[in-house]
Amino acid sequence: MKKGRDLFFLTTCRTLHKTPNSSNSNILSNSITAATFHETMQTSDHDSSSQRYSFNPTLNWNPQLHNYFTKAYGSDRFSRISSALTRPSRYSCIRVNTLRSNSDAVIEKLSLLVKKSSNADDCEDGDDAVNPLKECLDSDSDSDSGPVFKCRIPGLDYVVFVWGSGPHRVDYGNVAPKEVIVSRKCAEAVLRGAQVYVPGILACSAHVEKGDTIAVSVSVEQKGSDGSWSAGMTRGIVLQGSETDPYYIERNGLYIGQGTAMLSRAGMFRVTQGLGVDMKDRVYELHSFYNVLEGEIFLQNLPSIIAAHALDPQMGERILDMCAAPGGKTTAIAILMKDKGEVIATDRSHNKVLDIHKLAAELGLSCIKAFKLDALKSVSRRNDNDTFIDACHNNATNDVKNQVPSNLQVERISPLVTQSFKTETLEENGR
Repeated sequence: MKKGRDLFFLTTCRTLHKTPNSSNSNILSNSITAATFHETMQTSDHDSSSQRYSFNPTLNWNPQLHNYFTKAYGSDRFSRISSALTRPSRYSCIRVNTLRSNSDAVIEKLSLLVKKSSNADDCEDGDDAVNPLKECLDSDSDSDSGPVFKCRIPGLDYVVFVWGSGPHRVDYGNVAPKEVIVSRKCAEAVLRGAQVYVPGILACSAHVEKGDTIAVSVSVEQKGSDGSWSAGMTRGIVLQGSETDPYYIERNGLYIGQGTAMLSRAGMFRVTQGLGVDMKDRVYELHSFYNVLEGEIFLQNLPSIIAAHALDPQMGERILDMCAAPGGKTTAIAILMKDKGEVIATDRSHNKVLDIHKLAAELGLSCIKAFKLDALKSVSRRNDNDTFIDACHNNATNDVKNQVPSNLQVERISPLVTQSFKTETLEENGR
């Protein structure tokens, strides 16, 4: 774990929501248990069109948490933290498959494909000119290393960053545009460079035809009577462009760009997959790497890359990766082992196991063996006599539901490995 201790770790803050009836002394513990993320936009009845059709979310903090963090960080610093949390990442993190290529070769290829955004001068408030993260990750940033650069953190030279730009001003026109509302997860993907696909579309204006220009806004998650958060709308709702539309006011300042409809309104809700909106103007411009350098690169968040790196896997080792789908850290471990050894990857979903196989094949890795396995059912509870007790039976006896005992251990893992996982609890290749 020495590598892990020597790494420079970047930390992030999370928005927390306190559960009801919790005392001041345990605000943090209860809030972490029921953590939620909620974005709202403060509006008035006199908001202008430019204010409505923009991307300017704010964080709505629980008052007690707001007071706690204000005292901990100071008012000015906490305000800047809150503001930063409303902006998406402006870089893509790429892990290079060092068994097929190297960072320098990938940077050279990507530099030919990636061009600086043509509307970089349209960035609002000069935000694009301030890249503190780039300065941290790229020690040569002062020498204008360009939008593609190698990570300078010791030991992570196989990681490449591609810088994007934003926020940009998007011209939605002088009249209320036709629009679609997408889910939060879909919007997060769009802000990272993806297109709008059919499953992410929740609502659409009437009379939308293929080829129309439409604005894209984000659904506002609402708190339900049971305390959970959801979009609160039935998929397929018709938007009339008036204040009677679902969450009309709440969507102010939550527009992420506009694009061209690839299907009519009827088509968007008739099919189950496919491209719904081809994004043309985005608030944040990040490059798409769909079908780019397949087998040579893999897009992965930096913390996940660091997790595999800190494990420090060696050639010839046998490593168990549970809940492994979609296979990002699994393949990272296999590459660090130079594909020599054995990585046992398990997941309880048949389709997710197939995803692991597909990714391993794409990256040319042969040391990964993926199995269908529910990790919660593959462990047993060890009692004081050093014997195993069935975990599920123990929980039922003590009337404990949806909890995992703190002293769970993997049951008979060595025999499972030596017997090539020929057991009823494991199903190879997802069967």
